[in-house]
Amino acid sequence: MNVLSFDTSTGIFSICLKTDQNRYEFSCDMGFKHSETLVNEIDLFLKREDISISDLDLIVCPSGPGSFTGLRIGMATAKGLSLGSGVPMVTVPTMDMISYGFNYFEGIVVPIIDARKKRFYTAIYSKGEKLSDNLDLTPEDILTILKKYDRTLLTGPDVLEFSKYIEINPNIYIDNLQIKSWAGNLITLGIEQYQKFGASSDSEGPLYLRRSEAEIGITRKP
Repeated sequence: MNVLSFDTSTGIFSICLKTDQNRYEFSCDMGFKHSETLVNEIDLFLKREDISISDLDLIVCPSGPGSFTGLRIGMATAKGLSLGSGVPMVTVPTMDMISYGFNYFEGIVVPIIDARKKRFYTAIYSKGEKLSDNLDLTPEDILTILKKYDRTLLTGPDVLEFSKYIEINPNIYIDNLQIKSWAGNLITLGIEQYQKFGASSDSEGPLYLRRSEAEIGITRKP
């Protein structure tokens, strides 16, 4: 099965191509320059296997939450490739993507994405099961929630930024590998979702937990 995935939901750009013979992955801190990078990287990955978009069986990207602009770029690109080639597309929740692979941890897993304005997007997982909704909280609110649990693993692209608010605690573990190929997780989760539920709807849009600054500006009274 030929599957292409890419993640532009945070400042960490990642892309993965899986074919029946090979698997290629790349990730880098692009600093939200995804619009300048994504299409070129897709082209390079496909050329490595000498295949085209129409040779793919599935395209996968995250649905959110995350960067407003990053999510729009990723989903618009995935939809454009899907509609132009007839290849099905699926989206995977960003928090599921980041928390995947920690089923071994005896405690809760908490993905962290910087939501700006001293707030963070997060969720609570245990053994692969999501225990909460997607959350948009202050550091203080998150730490209050963590007090309810005995052991916590914090992970995600902005976990070091969040760790500034944490006092030394032997029961809170920090995943220091911020630059990861989360697009690799998208491959696995995307295939599972497609096999269970089929392709995502063409009308699906990014999942936002709040309005963008542009939307706030439009509705703000002079």
